[in-house]
Amino acid sequence: MNKYFIIGMLAAGIVFFAVLAFLLFRSSSSHLAAREQLLRNKGLGAILGAAALVWCVPQVQAVAWSWLAQYAWFVAGAALLLCVRFLDNMVARGVAGLLIMGAYSFLDMSFDCKLNIGLAGPLMAWVWGGIGIVIAAKPCYLRDFLRLGAQKPFWRYLAAALAIVTVILLICSVLLVVKVQG
Repeated sequence: MNKYFIIGMLAAGIVFFAVLAFLLFRSSSSHLAAREQLLRNKGLGAILGAAALVWCVPQVQAVAWSWLAQYAWFVAGAALLLCVRFLDNMVARGVAGLLIMGAYSFLDMSFDCKLNIGLAGPLMAWVWGGIGIVIAAKPCYLRDFLRLGAQKPFWRYLAAALAIVTVILLICSVLLVVKVQG
């Protein structure tokens, strides 16, 4: 994969998690209605879902049967159109897809670069991947978590701290990619 593409994706992740940490930190009852409406925004959800699918399809093509690999983009496009048409909470589903793909890619790159980062890197990837899987299975859990965070600051600060730790790991990942790939 192109070094600049990887760095661009990691930089996008840094921006995403920094904004997420900021929004979680500032979350309160007065912002709750706007954030709940944001989770149901089909346009933004379609963009996030498309980004997750664009990230996912090359991974699928690498392991799919040859007859299926050539149709992967068509299947992904059709799935995205059907999801936008018939599903609710598209932003939550798009975020879930990005979390899952980010966790997978982080683990994949750490193995490719032969990083010896102990349990810290895989643990963060497992946490974010697990959160992504839970949100993908039940998108209403993200809305419920926003409600919980608006009522109890502990959960809001815990999620913001997790996002900040992820930003730090992504910055370290950018530095490692630059060092390994020159």
